[in-house]
Amino acid sequence: MKYLLSTLLFFLAFFSSNAQTQKEKEEKIRSVINLDFHQNASKCSFNVNAVTDINNKKEFWSICQLKNGNRILKIQSYEKEIYFEEIYFEKKGSLMYVKETENYVPKNHFNQMSWNCEYYTKNGELLTLISLGHGKTEDENWNPDYIFDRYKRRLSELKKIKE
Repeated sequence: MKYLLSTLLFFLAFFSSNAQTQKEKEEKIRSVINLDFHQNASKCSFNVNAVTDINNKKEFWSICQLKNGNRILKIQSYEKEIYFEEIYFEKKGSLMYVKETENYVPKNHFNQMSWNCEYYTKNGELLTLISLGHGKTEDENWNPDYIFDRYKRRLSELKKIKE
């Protein structure tokens, strides 16, 4: 009985420490990428470089190409009473961080409903994400990996803007 109890306690301790370690790893990844993003963003002045209507709505593009090879794309738009913002942070050509924001702001009103999701990536894979508010992430069919398709589409749109 003692052997069984000690074995059970060992496995419980092992799995709980392993879960904690994974959580700590994700927090460290987010911290490192956030610091890198904010250091790069502080060197940018996000002036609107282009206005498009590729997606049947006006989109305002700010592109910050840094000397260190990093780039930040910021795309803002409005549709009816919703403000949208997408931020893509690339480090030496590799996507590291994405932030999506949707703010519902009714006309002539102070109430707002916000949703944002931050994606942390490496080598084309989603490492971790944080979602706050009520939005897409609450749909059980939501697939966070769609952000990579959206990013590729945005790069294609950026090519068209440059032409």
